[in-house]
Amino acid sequence: MLNTPAILQSKLDALNLRQIINEPTRYLPKALNTGTLIDIILTNFPSKYTSAVFNQDLSDHCLIACIRNGSAVKRPPLITVKRSLKHFSEQAFLIDLAGVSWKDIDLIPSVEDAWIFKKKNAFLTILNKHAPFKKFRTRNRYSPWFSPDLTALNQHKNILWRSALASNSLRDMQLFREARNHYTVRKAKASFFKQKFASCNTNSKKFWDTVKSMENKNTSSQLPTALKIGNTVTTDKSTIIENFNKHCSTAGHAFHLATPTPVNSTAPPTATRPSLPHFSFSQIHSADVLKELQNLDPYKSAGLDNLDPFFLKLSAEIVATPITSLFNLSFVSSEIPKDWKAAAVIPLFKGGDTLDPNCYRPISILPCLSKVFKSQVNKQITDHFESHHTFSAMQSGFRAGHGCTSAMLKVLNDILTAIDKKHYCAAVFIDLAKAFDSVNHHILIGRLNSLGFSNDCLAWFTNYFSDRVQCVKSVCQAVSMGVPQGSILGPTLFSVYINEVALAAGESLIHLYADDTILYTSGPSLDTVLTTLQASFNAIQLSFRGLQLLLNTSKTKCMLFNRSLPTPTRLSNITTLDGSDLEYVDNYKYLGVWLDCKLSFQTHIKHLQSKVKSRIGNTISQQSILHSCCQTYPCKTDHPTNPRLWRCHLQNSLQYPTQQIGCSLSQCNPFCHQSPIYYPPLRPVRSRWLALASYSSPNPLAPCHLQDPARLSQLAGHHSISHL
Repeated sequence: MLNTPAILQSKLDALNLRQIINEPTRYLPKALNTGTLIDIILTNFPSKYTSAVFNQDLSDHCLIACIRNGSAVKRPPLITVKRSLKHFSEQAFLIDLAGVSWKDIDLIPSVEDAWIFKKKNAFLTILNKHAPFKKFRTRNRYSPWFSPDLTALNQHKNILWRSALASNSLRDMQLFREARNHYTVRKAKASFFKQKFASCNTNSKKFWDTVKSMENKNTSSQLPTALKIGNTVTTDKSTIIENFNKHCSTAGHAFHLATPTPVNSTAPPTATRPSLPHFSFSQIHSADVLKELQNLDPYKSAGLDNLDPFFLKLSAEIVATPITSLFNLSFVSSEIPKDWKAAAVIPLFKGGDTLDPNCYRPISILPCLSKVFKSQVNKQITDHFESHHTFSAMQSGFRAGHGCTSAMLKVLNDILTAIDKKHYCAAVFIDLAKAFDSVNHHILIGRLNSLGFSNDCLAWFTNYFSDRVQCVKSVCQAVSMGVPQGSILGPTLFSVYINEVALAAGESLIHLYADDTILYTSGPSLDTVLTTLQASFNAIQLSFRGLQLLLNTSKTKCMLFNRSLPTPTRLSNITTLDGSDLEYVDNYKYLGVWLDCKLSFQTHIKHLQSKVKSRIGNTISQQSILHSCCQTYPCKTDHPTNPRLWRCHLQNSLQYPTQQIGCSLSQCNPFCHQSPIYYPPLRPVRSRWLALASYSSPNPLAPCHLQDPARLSQLAGHHSISHL
């Protein structure tokens, strides 16, 4: 709406209504080029309506209208290939597996031969016998709540309707009405979701998946229908798949394409570190493998080896021992089966232009046994790194006891402390282009060597990185750089890769969370602050260049945090090593929180309002389903699903980023908004979080700035975080 008054906009937000008329509806007689919008149409589903404004001379008000988009798009039938369980017998499947002599696997010296000729072929032969692949044709969208009984009842109802029209008989019409009354689609849907909510009441992930399934959102992991290649846009599916596959397999070469001069393949050392104790792989125990197999999610996708986690979990007690022997043989031979180094890649849309392949993140679907094996490897190297404090204290990504909350607390407290001291604080938010895909394997092996890894471990990782391939529903292509996104071992290896970057910050402060890096400094003099920040930024860029990571200049931004100090109209530019000036911004989204230059958090509050409003509106639209298990505005809290709906659907959005967010939803006092709908007030929620954080602060895995209870109290005290 044009220039919407704050009071009206607040009312519309509270009712989850949108204004779909976006043109002036009354023009001023003396100024034909200006007008006002005072005729409106409100709806809670703006995507379902198309609005229009018609000029006419009958009145000084224009005619407004809207059309509901009710035509359904007929989709072609979906052909899927999956294993058929129509004649599957669990007992017969396990008996056939138990009859295989798995002990022979210890006699095969090559892990590749042991995997292909013994484990893979034997398992797949039995699996294909009991659950063969078949093609399934799905014409309509899959609706699990639409049971076969409901389908038969619908067909019977339609037959009675045609009979009633043909005979024009009151008796036939009465039979149709009785059948129609029994055909209760909403009741069947509500009953299905009620059972789903009851079955996953103790599992937050399953509950959240159930809530998301009700939203009917299209998945963003599908290939787009059109893609821009050069200056042309293609809609040919085979061309889109081929170019996506080529783009994903060569994404890691962005640094070499953008850097005209050759760069050494070994990163220059930034500081001297004390040598770490020697590290070698330990033998894996079958009990650990059995536990991993039993904890597999049976609904996850299989990799390119076609070994579904459902069947591996089902046969865990039989195959755990031979799989353990295969894992240990991999350590001894420093070799990994080639099948475990092949990934099926799905593009995940990140936002931006759907035609641009750079706006998609490649997510790797790896073989199931590969993930089980890498989970054991990751546990061993992570325990080694954490026990010897290998990682920088300013790195919070993919570490136990660390997270977005701890990183945000550290950064915000430093900035707010500088503001309280009447200091200027400037920051650079660094963005890297294709960071995970650009990891140089030779540099990473050198990092592991400097961290005390044995020659056998280095040989194993060298084999792990060699001969990697990936595909996007197409022929596999070789991948010579990067760590797979979506893998278990990849995040840990990336943390090792960039760990030394924090040592190059110099006089500035730095915090790393995966590939999200913030560099900031403060002081009483603005010129000194910007000079120090520029020097540190230059050193950080050199460090990234040594790692062959490309700076994304267009997404790297600067911000000056200041509330009351005088600021010149034009600030000194922070430049890259290539001479490009970074853009100063007033708002930036960092780790899920919108920061503004005054730290008023008004921008974040507006985004949070929109997010919560959308979720509440979606819940309102599903009231016919949730009436028996969790209503949007519950009058009682004794139902076991109500608190979980609050935790999964709304609480995370309200609790994580800010401390006093409730009053922003309705322009009322800070704690009146939650009470009428029985949501817990945010003040006791914050007190509970502080108590839990204080209780767990002595944990050696916790960040150093949260290990001291006095320091934690200071973080939540009157001078810093409480200002949020």
